[in-house]
Amino acid sequence: MSGIEIIGDLGYLLLFSAAIGIIAYVLRQPLVLGFLVAGILIGPFGPFSLIKDTTMLTEFSEIAIVLLLFGVGLAFPITHLKSIGKLGAVIAVIEVVAMLGVGLGVGLAFGWSMMDSMFLAAALSISSTAIIVKVLEEMGVIEEPSSLLLIGVLVIEDLIAAVLISTLHSSVLSGGFSIDQMLWEIARIGMFIGGTVAFGCLGMPKVFALLSNIPRYELTILVALGLAFGLSFLSQELGFSAATGAFLAGVILAGSRFSEDIINLITPIREVFVAIFFVTIGALMDINIIAQYWLPILVITIVTIVGKTASVYLGVRLFQLGPNNALGIGLSMAQLGEFSFIVLMIGQDLGATSSFLFPIVGMVVVLTTILAPFLIKKGTKMLVAY
Repeated sequence: MSGIEIIGDLGYLLLFSAAIGIIAYVLRQPLVLGFLVAGILIGPFGPFSLIKDTTMLTEFSEIAIVLLLFGVGLAFPITHLKSIGKLGAVIAVIEVVAMLGVGLGVGLAFGWSMMDSMFLAAALSISSTAIIVKVLEEMGVIEEPSSLLLIGVLVIEDLIAAVLISTLHSSVLSGGFSIDQMLWEIARIGMFIGGTVAFGCLGMPKVFALLSNIPRYELTILVALGLAFGLSFLSQELGFSAATGAFLAGVILAGSRFSEDIINLITPIREVFVAIFFVTIGALMDINIIAQYWLPILVITIVTIVGKTASVYLGVRLFQLGPNNALGIGLSMAQLGEFSFIVLMIGQDLGATSSFLFPIVGMVVVLTTILAPFLIKKGTKMLVAY
C-alpha cells in the first residue's frame, strides 16, 4: 500500500470507530463492542468495505498489544507478581491443559487430522490478555485484587503460549512430539524473565535518576517506550510473545517514581492503537463463513466458553476462594484472542493445517470477543474480596 492509501484507511477507521463508539456509549454498551462493529462494517467483508487490505491493521494491532501490556505492567510491580505467583500458575496450567484436551477431542470428533486437531487445541488454550485488560479498564476495576489475579493468570498463560508455539513448530518440522524441546523452552523462558527483571531492576533506576535532573518529559517517555518496544522485539526474536516483553518492561518501571507520569503520557496514544486492535478483529469477520461452517463454529464457541469457565472454576476452587470468585473469574476468561491467530498463522506458514481451520477459529475469536464484555461484566459482579 502507498502512504496516501494508509492515511485514507486510517481516516476511515478512526472516524467509523469514533462514530460507532459514540453509539455504543449512548446505548451504555462497552466501547470494545462498538469497535468490533466498526471493523465489521468497514472491513473487506463488510457492507461498506472501505478497507481492502488488513495487513496495515494487523501491524498496528501488534503495536497496540505492546502498549496495552506495557501499561498493565506499569501498574503491576514485582510484589504483586509474587503475591499471585502460585495461585496464578495453578489456575493457568489447569485451564491450558483442560482446553488442550477439549480442543484435541473436538477436532478429532469432527474427523479432522491430528495436526489440525493439535493446532485447534493450542488455539483454544489461551485467553486474550488484550481483550480482558481493556474491558477491566473500561469498568474501572483494573486494580482490584481479583483483576490483578486475572492479569497474573493471563501473563503466565502468555508464557505457556510461548512453549506451545515452540513445541508445535518443532513437532511439525521433526514429525513428532519432543518433551526435550518443551523442557528447553521452559528453561529459556525462566532465564529470560529472571535476566530481564534482574538487569532492569539494577540498571533502570540509575537511568531514571539521571533523567530526573533533566526537566523534559519527552526524554522520559522516549526511554520508557524504547524499553517497552526493545524488550518486546527481543522477546519475539527469542520465540516468546511480544506481550511478555512489554509486560516485563512495565514491571521493571513500576517501582520508579516516574511510573505514574509514564502511564499518563502513553494513555492517549495507547487508546488509539487499542481501538485499531479491536477494529482489526471485526474486519476479519466474514459472514459467509458462518453459513458454510456454522456447526463447527457454534460447537467450538460453546466449548470454549464452557470449557474455560469450568477449568478456571476448578483451579480457583482448589485454593478455597469461594464459588462466586471461582465462577466470576472463570466467566471473565471465557474467550479467545490474539494468540489463536498467531498459532493458526504458524500452522498455515508451515503447511501443517487445512485451509478451513483459520477462518473457523477466526470466527470463534470474533464471537467470543463480542460476548466477552458481557461475560466479564457478569463475572466481576460476582467477585468478592479475598
